[in-house]
Amino acid sequence: MKLVPDDTELAARVAAYLSAQTGHTVQVGAVRRFPVGFSWLTYAVPVTGLPGREEAHELILRLGPDHGLFAPYSAAPQVLAMQSLEGSAVPLPRAYWSSDDASIFGAPFMFCEKVSGDAVVPWVSANEPGLEDGYRRRLAEQFIDVLAALHRVQWQGKPIAAMAHGITAENAALQNVEYWETQIGRWAMRPYPLAEWGIRWLKAHCPVAPHVAIVHGDYRTGNFLGQGGQITSILDWELVHLGDPHEDLGWASLPMYMGGSKLISRLAEPEMFYARYSEKVGFPVSMASVRCYQALSLLKLAATHMAAARCFEEGRFNDMRMPATGSQIATCLRQMAKTIDTAP
Repeated sequence: MKLVPDDTELAARVAAYLSAQTGHTVQVGAVRRFPVGFSWLTYAVPVTGLPGREEAHELILRLGPDHGLFAPYSAAPQVLAMQSLEGSAVPLPRAYWSSDDASIFGAPFMFCEKVSGDAVVPWVSANEPGLEDGYRRRLAEQFIDVLAALHRVQWQGKPIAAMAHGITAENAALQNVEYWETQIGRWAMRPYPLAEWGIRWLKAHCPVAPHVAIVHGDYRTGNFLGQGGQITSILDWELVHLGDPHEDLGWASLPMYMGGSKLISRLAEPEMFYARYSEKVGFPVSMASVRCYQALSLLKLAATHMAAARCFEEGRFNDMRMPATGSQIATCLRQMAKTIDTAP
């Protein structure tokens, strides 16, 4: 197993790498790892001497270690998506250097700009006060408008087109289900008959997409930064792919992201969410498709929990949140079954 270097060595390697890439002497201060997530490792990297910006500032470095939850990693999907969205109405960090060569920093990596703002988290107690109503509504409108802008992007001819792999509006859902079926085959440590039943149902009820769009894959409260009532950046493009835009609607509307409220992603009333999105994106939302993708999203969550449990059991990651997350597999599968049972 390749090891990510300690912080001191990592800073030295970053300085050498950036200096070689830019042809300038770049100085790097003490790197700081953010204590969030258990997939990609995220660091703040203070740098001085980059061309065009001589003053000190921070970059973000993300590393995909081979002991991580979804290993093996590639930086390519995130970078291709971020490059394809530059200049669009989707606020996101600018991507800089990246490589899947693990000899450089011990893991695939990408550098991007650091964007100001704070994350609003969905995991709160049902008794905790919600966001102030006016602020919540402003964020909700932007949350919806940015998602619609993402799904309107004409990706053909952009870098992300390299990820198309023969996808069409007709086969997008089936490709997605088959992908997660493969991941469950990799990660599950025991049979899950309910997951197998769900996969069969999903294959039999695959909707046709209104068009193939860039799908974020994890679009929800917690994965954007806000400052002064404005969404400043959409984060965590790890699961980005091309597919049916209804997938992001299904994921954002899962009950576990409502924070004990009845609001989609703890932000928007469902009626307002779907009506505004439909108006902005330019096609009517199919609630049958949303329900299908809610079921698939719950299967994806169960698969992610299976990955966490395996990662911990194999000794690749000793974070005690991982076995705790693994205990939620059955909960997700039961919710998936309820969602399917109420499907039109």
